[in-house]
Amino acid sequence: MEYICAIADTGSYCAAAKKLYVTQPTLSIAVKNIEKSLGTPLFIRKKSEVVPTDEGTIVLTYARKILLLQKEMERKLYRQQMAHIKRIRIGIYSILNTVIIPPLLVRFKKKHPDIEISSIHGHYQALENSLSKNNLDLIVCVQDKDNPLFDCIHLKREHFLLAIPPEHPACHKAVKMEDLTYPYLDIRELNQDCIFFQYPHQQIRWQENKLLEISGFHPKEIKEVESIQLAIQLASEKLGVAFAMESYVTSFHTQKPLAYFVTGDLKQVPWLTICTSRGLSRDPVVQDCIEIIRELINEQ
Repeated sequence: MEYICAIADTGSYCAAAKKLYVTQPTLSIAVKNIEKSLGTPLFIRKKSEVVPTDEGTIVLTYARKILLLQKEMERKLYRQQMAHIKRIRIGIYSILNTVIIPPLLVRFKKKHPDIEISSIHGHYQALENSLSKNNLDLIVCVQDKDNPLFDCIHLKREHFLLAIPPEHPACHKAVKMEDLTYPYLDIRELNQDCIFFQYPHQQIRWQENKLLEISGFHPKEIKEVESIQLAIQLASEKLGVAFAMESYVTSFHTQKPLAYFVTGDLKQVPWLTICTSRGLSRDPVVQDCIEIIRELINEQ
């Protein structure tokens, strides 16, 4: 049902596949199987757009109703389960764990003294996998786009920062821009520097890789360092350029000063996001937890 609705909403098999996080052949085969079982085509191509047939429109109407009923069922089931569950399980990046979790525990306990909060930290893919298996109730993460398998609640735009010593010559090339907490610095001003990237399985590496797509950016050397904290320390010692997401900065402590600048494509800024299993974000207790996390992020 979700496949049919996605194709109708986007008007394209390709766009629907991206929205659903599946390959286009997988989507096409699934729709063909549905059409075969119903004995009628559901979509036809008109010019550059895919539109429902008359029969497809009927199926689409019921598909949407079925999905709404499914969401209602999930919500009611979870509320029933919450009557017996006394814990909210949170997954979060290690770099945000010590900044968010302690004050969250204090504030949440005041509202819900009988409900425990537990947390684990890890990389995005591990957290997302645990959430999909219902081993976690919510995760705090950075996303370029929403995952349709979860409820995704945007907290704030999460700008991508570079960190260099304040005496670095490139600092003078930075430009202050409206709505940016930190000045903007074109990454091409650091062409002759060594840069520290994180490992490929880390979410921040997805943002770092985008820099390599910028025309004219040719770093002197790329070194991989798993720990963002370590990369920041190395940058403070003038050994290269480090990168971080904006929300991470409050967790950094270096003996020597660093200057932070927004960099990269400002048209592709990711979101700091809370993801829950489908329907869970509507639960009043979980909503309280989400709102406290939002407050803590805004206070940074």
